[in-house]
Parts: sequence; C-alpha cells; structure tokens
Amino acid sequence: MKDMMGMMKQVGQMQARMQQMQEELSATEVEGQSGAGLVRVMLNGKGEMKKISIDESLMKPGEAEI
Repeated sequence: MKDMMGMMKQVGQMQARMQQMQEELSATEVEGQSGAGLVRVMLNGKGEMKKISIDESLMKPGEAEI
C-alpha cells in the first residue's frame, strides 16, 4: 500500500507541473512572417492568433477593412 500512496503523490505532482507548463505555454508568444515581412502573424503557445498585420502594398485601396 505504501507504493500506491507514493504513486498517487507522484501523479498529483505531475498534474500540478503539467498545469504550470500549460500556463507558461499560453503566456508564450511567437511571431512568424512571410514575404520579407509583408505578412506577420503572432500566436500564443496554444496556437491562438493574437495579431496579424498585412502590408498595405498587398491590398487594393479601400479593401483593408475586409
């Protein structure tokens, strides 16, 4: 039974560490670019897009809001 209690304690520690790592990952931001920087995208560690910027030279006038 002693081994079982030890394993349960380790599982609890691993779950806490996993939660901490997920929080750190979601706080991480990564930027990618294409076309010599004309298109830039910023994502968090969960893959959620936080920001996108497209250079105006790639758009037709008046279509930026689309």
